[in-house]
Amino acid sequence: MLHSFRVSVVAVRVNFTEEEGWHGGTDVMPGSTDHLPYMDQAANWAAGRAAEEVFTCPAHRLAWLDDLGQIDALLKANEIPKDERWPQIEEAITRARTILEPHRDKALKLIDLLVEHSRVDGPEFARLMDGGPN
Repeated sequence: MLHSFRVSVVAVRVNFTEEEGWHGGTDVMPGSTDHLPYMDQAANWAAGRAAEEVFTCPAHRLAWLDDLGQIDALLKANEIPKDERWPQIEEAITRARTILEPHRDKALKLIDLLVEHSRVDGPEFARLMDGGPN
C-alpha cells in the first residue's frame, strides 16, 4: 500500500507466536507518511481490513480495532465531524481495496517470502513491487 503512495519501505515483517498467531507490520522512516493527504493516510490504515477481503484471510483479532482507532484520530485531527467519519472510513477501505486488487500476485509473492524469511527488506520489497527479479 505505502509503495503505491511512493513512501519508502524499510522492511516488511511477520512473526508467529502460539499466543497471538501471525502478526507483523511495515517499517517506514518516522514522518515519511506525513506529506500524504489525510485520505491516503486513512487508506493506508484501512489496508489491513481491505486485505482481509481481497485475500479472504482474517487478520489478528485486534488489528482492525487499532487501525480503526488510528483512522478515527486522523479524521478527528482533520476536523471531520463524528457523523461524517464512518462514510470516510468506508471510502478509505474501498480505496485501499482498489489499490490492493491489481497487485494481488505481487502481494502473494511477498507473503511467500515473509512466511519463508519473516522479513523482507526495503530494496528486495521495492524490486518485488516494481516487478523486477527477486
